[in-house]
Amino acid sequence: MIKKGFIAGIVTVGIVLALAAFTGKWSYLYFVSGPMGAVSLVLALAYLIDSIVLGSTGTFFSAKKTRKVSRVEDAKRFGAIAVPNVLAALIYVAAG
Repeated sequence: MIKKGFIAGIVTVGIVLALAAFTGKWSYLYFVSGPMGAVSLVLALAYLIDSIVLGSTGTFFSAKKTRKVSRVEDAKRFGAIAVPNVLAALIYVAAG
């Protein structure tokens, strides 16, 4: 799951880079990749807190473990999506 999330993050940064190169507005790296990375980090934190509260696979209403993907894996995936986006935004700010 982490590998798929990281690849998804790289693809989104690639799309934003292509858009920025095509339009000539490199600030898209900051204004698109930054919030995308921040939202991914918030979702990763939310899934991590949810896994602590509800457990990794259970729900409020069922005693069965019916959830196929654990919440911790979802948190890792969103964290992996956030890494390339946050790095792209930070590099833009540092170069800026």
